[in-house]
Amino acid sequence: MIEFQNIITQEINQFDKKFKNILSTKASLLYKVTNYISQNTGKKIRPICTILASGLLNNINEKTYRSSILIELLHTATLIHDDIVDDANIRRSKFSINAIWKNKISVLSGDYFLAKGLKLAVEYKDYDVLDEISTVVQKIVEGELIQIEKTKKLNLTEEDYLKIINLKTGSLFECSFHVGGLSSEGNRNDIKNLIDLGSLIGVLFQIKDDIIDYDTTNHSGKEYGNDIKEGKINLPLLYALRNMNIVEKNSTFRILRKKNNSLNDINMVCKLVAKYDSIKQAELIAENHYKKAILILQNFNNSKYKIAIIELLNFLINREK
Repeated sequence: MIEFQNIITQEINQFDKKFKNILSTKASLLYKVTNYISQNTGKKIRPICTILASGLLNNINEKTYRSSILIELLHTATLIHDDIVDDANIRRSKFSINAIWKNKISVLSGDYFLAKGLKLAVEYKDYDVLDEISTVVQKIVEGELIQIEKTKKLNLTEEDYLKIINLKTGSLFECSFHVGGLSSEGNRNDIKNLIDLGSLIGVLFQIKDDIIDYDTTNHSGKEYGNDIKEGKINLPLLYALRNMNIVEKNSTFRILRKKNNSLNDINMVCKLVAKYDSIKQAELIAENHYKKAILILQNFNNSKYKIAIIELLNFLINREK
């Protein structure tokens, strides 16, 4: 376990137990899929954010756990669907669902996870949480569609980039903190601080993910140069493109437009990103979000949950995978 997880081991164990019960199914094929996913769950950062948000308000309850389960079910569904859209075969250093069971079963499995979450919210009349979840689903889809459009045209600006990652990634982190606050009946000011904290953490997470895409040591569960293979312009590449000469820019666009890139193609783009020190520029943006998040935490009383969020921020800013 990582330090931020160690601080709330008991709460995570409670979540794991309840999440496992929610995933139970008598359908044999679904059981195989859910069992495979449960063995490869990742760090569970988003549902942990929901628990930590409630902890900051000193009121972790059953609704908190239901909300965290709903967040994880939604996140799992989006990962499954993302891998289909991106034609990705690797997820967290293992084969993705679509790589094993192909697209039809993967789409249905993602739908199943989403339906499970919606049913849970309706069953306990958690309509305020359901309202936030419905909003975040819209945002994620909107962000994905904008990214697809921008990937085709290769005309991404920094404003476009920030809008996309706020919609695709930031919105779910924002929602994770928001529903944690709702489940603890936080006041308007507390809820506002939690939403802002979630948004900052989400953007920080995605920028670090972009940086990790240039890690040639393969520390991460993400394929090296995966964004380049998918024709996506991430933040380090966006900064590099600003400084490239016309020949370098045309070569980069040619590679991004190709359906299949060689290792030499990917290495060429990575060298250009390194040449213009674009990783460092992206790191500075991530560090700025880290500092803003630490400032927001000063609005909450000291507790183990506040310490855990600081440890989460330290983990995110320093992570290599």
